[in-house]
Amino acid sequence: MYNVTAQRQIARKELKEGLEGARSWHHQYKDSAYVYIGGLHEGLTEGDVVIVFSQFGEVVDCHLVRDRSTGKSKGFAFVCFDDQRSTVLAVDNMNGYQLLKRTLRVDHVEKFKAPKQFDENDLDENGDPKLLEYKASGAEGQGYQVYNVLESQKKIVAAMEARKNYWEDKKAKEAPEDEDEAWARSFEENLQDMKEVDKERKRLKKLKKDKKELKRMKKEAKKLKKEAKKVKKEAKRKGDVSKVKEEPKKAKKEAKSEDDSSDSDNDS
Repeated sequence: MYNVTAQRQIARKELKEGLEGARSWHHQYKDSAYVYIGGLHEGLTEGDVVIVFSQFGEVVDCHLVRDRSTGKSKGFAFVCFDDQRSTVLAVDNMNGYQLLKRTLRVDHVEKFKAPKQFDENDLDENGDPKLLEYKASGAEGQGYQVYNVLESQKKIVAAMEARKNYWEDKKAKEAPEDEDEAWARSFEENLQDMKEVDKERKRLKKLKKDKKELKRMKKEAKKLKKEAKKVKKEAKRKGDVSKVKEEPKKAKKEAKSEDDSSDSDNDS
């Protein structure tokens, strides 16, 4: 599938509908860890290609096709990953990517055909050069059709296998329970859940009651405060009235004192 636009549309549709696993179009290539890369700049080397595509996983083979006579790159290569799932990431992310002003075409390779190389110095019985065994190239090259050889991938596989064995052993050790035991266990669990629900209901009821009492107390305090303010205002008003009544009496008393003093002066 070298149509970049069509492949991108399929990728967007799968992402939108959440298609994965056997429902994805990538699943048909699950037995191949190779991808085809086209549209490469002629100046790129095997190491450059490995550096670009190693972001999706460990690269175990990089075959950059070159002209036999000149040794120049033909602009396409085949890359093999240590983990086959890395091919999905590489195809989805790098197909249509612009690299050195060139549009890359990246796709799965269902069956990778190893290039034929001959040893001109070693001839067979018929006088023809012998076919050399293909050896993987690239920074992480480990050999043709050899996977899970890197230490990092070995540790991941070993951890997954250990986890799988642990759960299988645990399941085997657990004694199977009959229907009565299963029913009793289910009943106990439901009873416990009911107790928790009842406890929570009582807590909420008490909280509601406390809230109501607090509201009543606040209302009562507000009422008392209002009454105290009213009493204080009334007391102040009465004080002003008594003061007003005392002033004429005081003035009359002072006037009488003055009259008495004047009478005493006349007698003398």
